[in-house]
Amino acid sequence: MILIMKKLSFYGLCFVVLLSSCVKKPAPEPVGEAKFRALNATSGSIAQDVYFNSNKVNIAPLAYGQVSAYQTILSGPSYFGFTDNGSTIANIEIPRAVKIGEHITVLYYSLPNGSKNVGFLVDDMVAPATGKAKVRFVNLNGFFLDRFSVQLVGGAPIVASLPYENSSAYAEVDAGATFKLLAQGLTSDPLINANIQAGKIYTFWVDGTATELVTHVMIQN
Repeated sequence: MILIMKKLSFYGLCFVVLLSSCVKKPAPEPVGEAKFRALNATSGSIAQDVYFNSNKVNIAPLAYGQVSAYQTILSGPSYFGFTDNGSTIANIEIPRAVKIGEHITVLYYSLPNGSKNVGFLVDDMVAPATGKAKVRFVNLNGFFLDRFSVQLVGGAPIVASLPYENSSAYAEVDAGATFKLLAQGLTSDPLINANIQAGKIYTFWVDGTATELVTHVMIQN
């Protein structure tokens, strides 16, 4: 009986080995280059150091309103963080999966209660039509309770209603276009004249107060 049991155990072991050799492992996720840039949109903040996957990015500290150049990274699950210049204590760190070939803008901004947040914009790098520019708008004003719309001066609205912590789709406009921000509760309707040039891609981000919208511009290309 002892010899038979040993023989059966040996055959069983062979069967397990053969079976395991037939099980296919999932193919690893492909990895490639992507790009990101960072914006400090937190008014009154200390200049920020930027971290990617817990490693400090080799760029100058970003003061309020400053945006970095695009940095090349590898795609895949990632973490983006911000610290006060010279500190290693994160003000915030947020995960995001980055796709191959993707261009993203990482926004560091404050919530109305003073806590910090990070948002991500996917940047469309496709050139606009000949003679046109592309624009989009981002609402980062948590103190202004109403949504705002964006109208071409002398033309139609290009953004109907933009709530807080949202971005509009891109719109193509003529070179030299100017815009107005419209909303109830504003002390005035801000006029935006950014010297729009054909072939360029613009992101306008808006912060301010409970009665004022302040516009800033980033150029992608």
